[in-house]
Amino acid sequence: MKAIFGYIIELNFAITLFYMAYLLLFRKDSNFNARRIYLLFAMVASVILPVISINTGASAMNFNSPLVLLPELVFYGEGATEVLRSIRPAELLMSLYLLISLFFMGKLLASISRILITAVKSEKKELYGTRVMTDPGIHASSFFNMIFIDPDKCGQGDLEHIISHESFHARLGHSFDRILAELIMSVSWINPVSWMMRRSIVVNHEYQADNRVIEHGTDHVSYQLTILNQYIGSASITNQFSSQTKNRIIMINKNYKKGSFWKGIVLVPVSIVLLFFIACGNEGGMNDQAGDELHNSADNENTNALAENMSKSTEEQIFFVVEEMPQWPGEDDMVMAMRNFIAKNLAYPDIAKQNNGEGKVFVHFMVTKSGDVVVPDPSILPPEKDEEGNVGEVVVVAYRPLDADQKVPDDKVIAALEDEAVRVIELMPDLVPGKQRGQNVNVMFTMPIVFKMQ
Repeated sequence: MKAIFGYIIELNFAITLFYMAYLLLFRKDSNFNARRIYLLFAMVASVILPVISINTGASAMNFNSPLVLLPELVFYGEGATEVLRSIRPAELLMSLYLLISLFFMGKLLASISRILITAVKSEKKELYGTRVMTDPGIHASSFFNMIFIDPDKCGQGDLEHIISHESFHARLGHSFDRILAELIMSVSWINPVSWMMRRSIVVNHEYQADNRVIEHGTDHVSYQLTILNQYIGSASITNQFSSQTKNRIIMINKNYKKGSFWKGIVLVPVSIVLLFFIACGNEGGMNDQAGDELHNSADNENTNALAENMSKSTEEQIFFVVEEMPQWPGEDDMVMAMRNFIAKNLAYPDIAKQNNGEGKVFVHFMVTKSGDVVVPDPSILPPEKDEEGNVGEVVVVAYRPLDADQKVPDDKVIAALEDEAVRVIELMPDLVPGKQRGQNVNVMFTMPIVFKMQ
């Protein structure tokens, strides 16, 4: 779910940047071919960029950057467990978002179905050397190589102009742009810029087709009268002849310019910069949530000495973020599956219940290159150094009181809480191991488990 959310955020970010550049450079441009090429490039790039990951060499385990700190799990002494409270609202909102996206995609499929049904039912004719589909009441429109028209609604002169216009829509493949724009809008419906981009694509299609008609010798005045004679039809994914009447007439009377392709060239470096920031963000953003709490645990661990780990081979290194993070078998959300597993299998130690023992236990655990989930022996990890360079003890399990005023329980209670946290972590089934540069590698995580009396 997080991966989908991240993709949608980056998709909308890319769409917004590309469209702002479009407004800056192309809004008043009368080179409709250049405008179309740019808008197509913007759509395709916006879809592709968020899934590209630039390999900057994911960091091996160096605690100057925090480990992947999983969301804490609160376990109560009476057996109630807070495992869904912090995640459920986000998942519900994401599910609602995706349902709305599916609704828009359903509308698109319904529109395409109606077009295909109309194509089957329509009478096929050849008018002015062009194969068309005629049907009473249908708006003059096109969809890929299918041209729809109701000859009875058009005068003889208008009919020729309309068929010529729709023929250029078909030849230029405008329906492909329209479908892609509708799909992007379905996914990024919450972003008003995606609606604006879709409208710009539709408008530019009309300008482009009009321009081609005029270039092929049609009289300006008679063609403009044809546009005025047509009423504006209902919204559709087809290319409708009667849309954007006023602006189309204005553009017909503008001089078409062919010298605007340089603007697209200028935008190439902008796209490269966007690619870098989005793709590198996919790799670097995975650990932002770790924060200061991890550094406060385990006696302010500063493990600069773990940089020695970098000199090992990839398979021997211990990573905290990799190109492909470990996955829970059969589940899309590893974190949620892990939390549910711990909630079902964790038991509040009796000695802690009897003594009202509470606290937060941080467990550093490793998903090995073979998929095993283990709490590593501190001896296999390089020694840690504090800020002054003094070598300290490597800590993999650490207890912290819930707040500064809490009375710290005795050592037996703390040991029982730590042992239970370790037990349930190591009870987890084998996971799908993480990968770096195509090789299975060891990946470290930190799970904070809160033991709290009800």
